[in-house]
Amino acid sequence: MLSPSTRRVDLTLKRSRYEDAGCPSYWVVDPDGPSITTWVLQGDRYVDSGHVSGDQSLDVTTPYPLILVPARLLD
Repeated sequence: MLSPSTRRVDLTLKRSRYEDAGCPSYWVVDPDGPSITTWVLQGDRYVDSGHVSGDQSLDVTTPYPLILVPARLLD
């Protein structure tokens, strides 16, 4: 989850390190949005796999099937 003190690290350094380590997916939850952004590893690089905010739903299959709604995560 993003916070003001870790936002830059989470979106750049941490994402890059997980990508280099071969982590199959990377998700960022931003409570200020609220929003969720996801990436999946294709080859050796992350590609965007979804972004939703508020009451929109995000249907992901990796690493397992799940439907996420950012606004509901704050309840």
